[in-house]
Amino acid sequence: MEAAGDEEGPMMYGQIEQFFNSLEGPTAKERIDYITAFLISLLPPPFVPAPEVVGDDSDDGSFSITSSDSEAPPALHPETIGDGTDHISHLPDALLSNVVSRLPTQEAARTVVLSTRWRGVWAATPLLVDDAHLAGADGPHDIPVVRAVSRCVAAHPGPVRGVRVTRISFYHHEYPLRRLLADLADKGVQDLILFNRPLPINMPLPEDILRCASLERLYLGVWHFPKITAAHPPAFHKLRELGLFHCIVRDQEVDALLAHCPKLEIFSIVVSYGLPSRLRIVSRSLRVVVDWKSTLDEVVVQDTPCLERLIFRTIDTRRPIKIVGAPRLEVLGFLDFNLHELEIGGIAIKAGMNVRAGAMVPSLKILAVTVRFACNQEAKMLPTLLKCFPCLETLHVLPVPSESVNSTHDHGFWESLGSCECLELHLKTLMVHGCLEQDNEIGFLQYVIREGKALKAVCLALSPNNNVAMDMVSASFGKNNAASGGGSITDISLTEIDGWIFQNAIDMSVDDPFSVDDVILPYSYF
Repeated sequence: MEAAGDEEGPMMYGQIEQFFNSLEGPTAKERIDYITAFLISLLPPPFVPAPEVVGDDSDDGSFSITSSDSEAPPALHPETIGDGTDHISHLPDALLSNVVSRLPTQEAARTVVLSTRWRGVWAATPLLVDDAHLAGADGPHDIPVVRAVSRCVAAHPGPVRGVRVTRISFYHHEYPLRRLLADLADKGVQDLILFNRPLPINMPLPEDILRCASLERLYLGVWHFPKITAAHPPAFHKLRELGLFHCIVRDQEVDALLAHCPKLEIFSIVVSYGLPSRLRIVSRSLRVVVDWKSTLDEVVVQDTPCLERLIFRTIDTRRPIKIVGAPRLEVLGFLDFNLHELEIGGIAIKAGMNVRAGAMVPSLKILAVTVRFACNQEAKMLPTLLKCFPCLETLHVLPVPSESVNSTHDHGFWESLGSCECLELHLKTLMVHGCLEQDNEIGFLQYVIREGKALKAVCLALSPNNNVAMDMVSASFGKNNAASGGGSITDISLTEIDGWIFQNAIDMSVDDPFSVDDVILPYSYF
């Protein structure tokens, strides 16, 4: 469903309900609730756990004030406890700030009455606000919570470490929203997660968001992003991580954001329908780009000297993927041969083609693909891609069954194939996210084992449907080479990848974002 434009006004529940109810399956409310919960589940974890509210004697409830990089204060010596002396006030300011940061807001605010020094400590403690910490923040129409979030930021005189808002709607509360963003910009907010939950889906985001020059991480959900002009460009000079969740963002705004974020390393577009319509990646700093269940018409990696990961979780929307300039690209996937038309260096990659040097990406180490082996063209794309990525070390394959079989190949196709540099020298791990049952699927596995001179591990799903594949792997390597042990054993769905998650995709400390060790039974051979 394409997003409404500015002139159409807010797209409210009634319109969306009418559209969703025209579809088969779940009701409109069930769909909207699912989308909202899904988006929230992909966000970075809360700054601190929400406190258990057992009682409340204020209008706004309680929220947490904390500094995320503080160390735990040292325990007092037992002999000093209970002697009537105020030892706490003699601690250094840094430790007092640590103490205040761990108190609920009501208790932290009460410390200001202890002394002038405590008042200064509270004011200097970096503020962190999470609407989950506010009493009654359990629904989209909780007006006191909307005002409380804005007021607590306005009232605190010190710096703002982070704000996380995921439970409330700002519709009909435009003034508190503008005041909140203006205060955040003025007080140097570093970390902001701001969701409008759940409707309207094109709620205008105030332009003050563009003034938040101290931001290092920004996640926005269910907003209509403001227009960016040459006179008022975004001041995101420190921004390193940006996520746009179910937002309406014009192609021009995406281009302007990338152009004005000189330190941006992680960029994700999640569940975006219609706008942006395409993603053109030009950035000297980006390391990770994620397109997660959006309906982009095209993805072009144009000039990205630092890009290491290009990751997709695509719904049923066909699109070209064009890789023009990505000399450090190491991770790519999940490429769906049925949906993605891959182009490298201006050369369209076709099954069975002779791969020239200009169509190779020698930096790529990890590739994940979705393939219907029953489809002749899709099956033939696999050996072609192995030539496009000659230094590939790990190959993830999601085999998908196809009802329409147009394949004329079986074992004979794979037996006729020769080796390539990837199989001869580099491919170490094959991980199959599903079952290999048909002759054309078993033929592929046999081909990789036969030609994979550097192969060290074949990972298969533990399933009765995989018995033929597992027996073949065991017979090929021999029982004496099989590694003992194994982890948690769970069947893998053939139509959905449940083992890898969004947070792994954007977490650079995770070496292989597609790895699902907790649900895959590995057969390792050395």
